Amino acid sequence: MIARSRDAAGPRDVADQRGPAPRRTAAEPRDAADQRDIRLYDMTDIPWIATVVDYAVEARGQPWRILRERLEHSAIRAPRVAAILGALRRVLGGNAERARIARKVRAAVLGHPALDAGQRAARLTTAGEALGLPPAEVDQLMWIDLASERPVTLAEGRPDERRLAAYANLDRIQRTVRRARDLRLVVWDEAHELIRTAKRFGLLVSVSRSRDGTATVLDVVGPLSLFHDTGVYGGALAGLIPLLADVQRFELTVHCDFGYGPSTLRVVPPVLLPLVVPRGKPSAAERLAKDLAKAAPELRIERDPAPIAAGTQLVFPDLAIDHAGTRIWIELIGFATADYVTAQRARYTAAGITSVILCVHDKRGDAPADDDPQILRFHGRLSAAAVLAKLGEA
Repeated sequence: MIARSRDAAGPRDVADQRGPAPRRTAAEPRDAADQRDIRLYDMTDIPWIATVVDYAVEARGQPWRILRERLEHSAIRAPRVAAILGALRRVLGGNAERARIARKVRAAVLGHPALDAGQRAARLTTAGEALGLPPAEVDQLMWIDLASERPVTLAEGRPDERRLAAYANLDRIQRTVRRARDLRLVVWDEAHELIRTAKRFGLLVSVSRSRDGTATVLDVVGPLSLFHDTGVYGGALAGLIPLLADVQRFELTVHCDFGYGPSTLRVVPPVLLPLVVPRGKPSAAERLAKDLAKAAPELRIERDPAPIAAGTQLVFPDLAIDHAGTRIWIELIGFATADYVTAQRARYTAAGITSVILCVHDKRGDAPADDDPQILRFHGRLSAAAVLAKLGEA
């Protein structure tokens, strides 16, 4: 695994450099040789990560600010500490429950100001009686939803160092793609799930085969190339990264900008990443297929049809509908640029398909006018009625 960037991961940790700089690939900028190298965490980092965990175990039950203060006096560099503490918070979770408890306690304690220690103690005692807690515990719980005041809790015992390294890597890569102009992901394994997930998240992705036909190439528009909803789109793009944990052979190249000029991050296995947790929420295409089947049971609807080849390019329609003797392909585009929509239409045309409807979210980018027969603009949830109306025009 190699990562290249001027500051692609946010905090500068150039002291983590190891080994020679990798050979520049065609996807990297011409000035890549002038860029500094950073790297993701691997098994060689486990000893010092274990030291951070030792500090966390010793600080159990005390506020996080105490843990941070102790680590500030350790020999571990600040960027490393910040990365692993961030991963530790992510692994431990429980923020929602702590917020609920804190709100309940504050509601019982706070009101008009307690101007002296006696009044404060009396109020804590009264609140404790109502909540069934000792006054000292009420005082501790009142602000546990604040990041620095939350107690360090290790409900599942000592955290695994490899898991923390994996989450720290995930955070570093995700922060990079949130600042991406574009990224390229080359996959030598089965890429169907990656592609479908990218489309599910509404990402602007173009798919092709490598020249030798051995790999699938995903070229994805980055949030810095959009003019609308860049934060939402960056979050959607970041959601794609955990899927790489299940990919044996890939190469991820991210062209990004943190305000210091163009940067590049390149990641190849082996890389520690947390395992993917499957999402249970149905996609927009799944909801649409269900709504269409209910509104027009006479239609034959194929969900997730096979990809369509246009030379080396591939398109992945979400639905195929047999309507009035014609097969119509439907693709949902959550975010859009005029260039992307034009290119996607050209790919369908190159494949000999003209009966296609591109459903474009009209608040997340640019699209042709409403009267375009191949474009259905929508806002919010795409309705079956709107699709059926468009089918009637086809």
